[in-house]
Formats: sequence, C-alpha cells, structure tokens
Amino acid sequence: MKTPILLMVFIKPETTIKIINKLSEIKPKKLYISINIPQKNNKDEIDKNKKVLDVLKLINWKCKIKYKKRRKYVDAYTSYRDAIKWFFKNEKEGIVLEDDTLPNKSFFKFCSNMLKKYRYDKNISQICGSSFKNYNKYNVNYFFSNYNLCWGYATWRRSISDFDENMKNWKMLSNQNHLYKILDNKKFVSYWTDIFDIQYKKKFRAWDYIWLYSNWAKNKISIIPKKHLVKNIGFVKDATHTKVKYKDWFNDLETQELKIKNFNPTNFKPDLNYDLWISNAIFKINNVFLKKKFRKNKFYKKLKRIKKYVKKII
Repeated sequence: MKTPILLMVFIKPETTIKIINKLSEIKPKKLYISINIPQKNNKDEIDKNKKVLDVLKLINWKCKIKYKKRRKYVDAYTSYRDAIKWFFKNEKEGIVLEDDTLPNKSFFKFCSNMLKKYRYDKNISQICGSSFKNYNKYNVNYFFSNYNLCWGYATWRRSISDFDENMKNWKMLSNQNHLYKILDNKKFVSYWTDIFDIQYKKKFRAWDYIWLYSNWAKNKISIIPKKHLVKNIGFVKDATHTKVKYKDWFNDLETQELKIKNFNPTNFKPDLNYDLWISNAIFKINNVFLKKKFRKNKFYKKLKRIKKYVKKII
C-alpha cells in the first residue's frame, strides 16, 4: 500500500503486536513510528517499553521506516501532538494509528480512496475509521458528520495546519453561540462548552478535543464509513485514557469489512441524526447535563455543606 502510515506506541506490547500483524497484511511502503519512553523511575513501564521495541523488530516486509524515539518521557498530549507534526511535516497525507486502534483490512483501502477523492476539498477535515455503527440500510459507502472521531483515521497536511492549539477564537465563538450552528441542542452545547473551556484554560490537554474544536471553528465536516472499521483494543490497566473502568458498550463492538464500491453520497451535509446519536451514545451528553443540573440544585448544595460539616466533627 502506498499511503503512508503513522503508528504511535508506548507500553502496550500485547496490543502493538496485533497492529503490526494487521499492517503485515497490507504491507505499507512507508511507515512512521513514534515511540514515547517511560520515566526513569518506572521499572514496570521500562520493561513494557522494551517489549514494544522487540515487537517492532517483527516488521519484515519491504518498507521505508522512519522512527521518532524520544530521549526523555513526555506526557501523552505532547507525545501525540509532536508525532502528528513530525508525520505531516514529511507527508502531505496519511493514516494515523495508535498502539490500541486495530483496523480491519477494508479500512486502509477506504482511507486511501477517500484521501485521493477529497484531497482538495477544504470542507473535509478527515476520514474516520470508527463509526460505532454497522449500517446495512445505506446504499452508499459513507456519509458526513460534524464529529471527527480519532480511533484510527486519515487526513491531510492542509487539515493539520488548521490545528489551533491555543484555541485563540474560542471565547469569541462561545459568545456568538457558535456551537448551536453545529448542533442545535442545549445539552450538546453545554457539554462541549465545558470541554472546550477546560482545554482553553489548559487545565487538561487532549489533542482530539482541540482537534475537534479546530475543525468546528472552521465549520469542517468529516467522512464516516457506514461500517465500523476500527476497534479500540486498549481498554486495559496500562492505558493512558482508556482505562478498564471507562469501558463501555462500544468497546466490544466488532468491525465489519466494507465492500469498497463507487457508491458516493449525493448529500454533502452532515447527518445531524447521527451526530445527535453519537453525542448521546458515546459522549453521554444527556447524563452529563442531568448531573450538572443536579449539582446546581439548592438541595444538593445544602446536602454537600452538611456532609462537609459532618466530616469535620467526626
């Protein structure tokens, strides 16, 4: 396969080997591998990192490999951000995988086709591998969404150049109720306003949240396959964000191969019903909204004060 691939790895040899085995099936000609390293005092992670390096030695097909191995540990956000910058500095377009995003075979062909077809369409931010659906009813291979889902995806340098790390226009867009233009739903707006406020204030940094903001700020949409093409196999105790305790129904959702045919949509608008479904089924905006509302309740606040007082006197 000619489309370049970026693979980011760290301390998960058990999942990394599954990704390498899948790559061996399609034999990419260009492979970029970004390797974060553990902190010096963490012997367990050092051992696992060494096992990951051993797994990478199993790459035995003919391909050009470039490595970005860090000299010292960096946090997950910095590692991801710098890997993306490095990859797209060298390539105009490509596929992005992590050590726990396991694609099926049709994912690669789908991404390659879509990268070529929409190469010059600046309204398209990326091609997603995850859809969390296995539709049979659609007579097209894909549709469009406001969400750019990052469990295995493909994109272009021209899109990455719009990544706005400092979210410089967020306050202005928030004041203009810009999120209502994405999806006219107060729970959706409340949820993503809270997320983007946190990212803007740098209380916690997540690349995919800032990437989502960057695309929404430019009114971009993404391509969603009608089949779920990538499974996240990283819900293990060593995960950075996808801890076992956060496991949900969609983590067991199996992929289905997509029959790649020239069935392209004629409607280029995002599927708002799908976007609302994703908002509820994946991001749980209804639950979060209710919890937020409950916390603002006077009775809850009073109960919280009583609990705090009782703790002091016990």
